[in-house]
Amino acid sequence: MMEELEVNNFLVQENLFDLFKRQLKKDFDSCSLDTDFVENLPIDLEPLTASIRLQLKPLLNNNSQLSALLYRIDISELQIRNYETKNKNLSFEEILAELIIKRILQKVILKKKFSQ
Repeated sequence: MMEELEVNNFLVQENLFDLFKRQLKKDFDSCSLDTDFVENLPIDLEPLTASIRLQLKPLLNNNSQLSALLYRIDISELQIRNYETKNKNLSFEEILAELIIKRILQKVILKKKFSQ
């Protein structure tokens, strides 16, 4: 997994952040979730994580929507458990938000790399 500095470095590349937002919107859309928040997402990692965490909070009571979103983004239960073990100081929403950011960023980087 990418470290915070690496994530920030990738996000600040304007073109990459636009692709990141587009992919995030697409993944939330496909699960019939609200995507209005995506347009105004901050480019810095901490406020970005906080924004996504806010969107995840209501999903914690709706297991089917949360499962669908994690499946769509491609985050497994094993990844969540491993991340929890390494980051015991984070809440469950923070863990999910960070994993979502990192996975979507990976998708965007791979798509960009292989489309050149």
